[in-house]
Amino acid sequence: MDPSIALILAALILGAAAVAVAALRRPDAALPATDAAPVMELLRASVDELRSGTASAIAEMRAELQRTLGATEQQLATQTTSTQRALSDLSRQLGALGEQSARIGELAKDIGSLQDLLRAPKPRGGFGELMLERLLQDCLPASAYEVQYTYRDGSRVDAIVRYGGRVVPVDAKFPNESYTQIALARDDAERRMRRRAFLQQVRKHVDSVARYISPRDQTIDFAFMYLPSEAIYYELTLGDSAPDEPDFLGYCADRHVIPASPNTLLAYLQVVALGIRGLAMQERTRDIQQGIAQVRREFERFVALHDQLGHHLDNATKKFDETERALARASGAVEGLAQVPLAAGGEQGVLPLGPSNDER
Repeated sequence: MDPSIALILAALILGAAAVAVAALRRPDAALPATDAAPVMELLRASVDELRSGTASAIAEMRAELQRTLGATEQQLATQTTSTQRALSDLSRQLGALGEQSARIGELAKDIGSLQDLLRAPKPRGGFGELMLERLLQDCLPASAYEVQYTYRDGSRVDAIVRYGGRVVPVDAKFPNESYTQIALARDDAERRMRRRAFLQQVRKHVDSVARYISPRDQTIDFAFMYLPSEAIYYELTLGDSAPDEPDFLGYCADRHVIPASPNTLLAYLQVVALGIRGLAMQERTRDIQQGIAQVRREFERFVALHDQLGHHLDNATKKFDETERALARASGAVEGLAQVPLAAGGEQGVLPLGPSNDER
């Protein structure tokens, strides 16, 4: 039974009992002794029933309360266990986060040391060459490229890529010390001044890269200037330029130098491969055309010989016809001589074929 319903029933029974007791105690409503006994019995039975109902309701309420308390205790215990586990996990995560923070601090120190180390031009150039070599190693077979390639005149380029007997030079020694000065500018005027100095230094480097184009060393007509940073590539090709600044990409195009970043170098190399493949197809087509021309000349010579043979056959046929007619005339003459009669009165003597007696 629901505890609220039991309490309502108990309250109703107690109210009824109270009304009955009050009615019995009223002085103006005195009942006869014969009528009071059944009422008292009924009242006593009601009180007993009320007591038993109240006792059972209280027992049910106690049991329900104990069940509720048990479930609450279990939930509290479960929640406490979960909270303790979450706190333990949080503590471990905080510990790991502290270790990672310490590692990040050490890494920041290492990065600072590396930045200080790369301030010198030679270590910075070596680092750029290492990045270029790793990029070529990850994307090309070992036979398709070579680092520190030496020309016939003794000059050396950082790397070359081979395509169909042609050489693609790639330079990786980019001067970025002036680029770092742009970020330290305090205002727009100073930034424009430092950017102008940066572009002037890069143009000098473009001139030095253009010297790697050497037709006698089987290089293509372009050289690649590898930029080890996407930010530098953006600053040179897509950055905000002042109206009085010269066109950097046009300057590179005039000197046949292509600036390339780590993300665009492989795309440029694929374009070069397609171009060299087209040149190879063009050379192969030229060879095929020369072969076809040779076959045509041989065929024309054969036609001339065939015509000459035809003329000879015509002459031979004419000669054969003439000899055949002459042979017919000779045969007719012989037949005519065979039909001539011998002279009368004698026979033709036998001519002596052997030696005479006098000669013997």
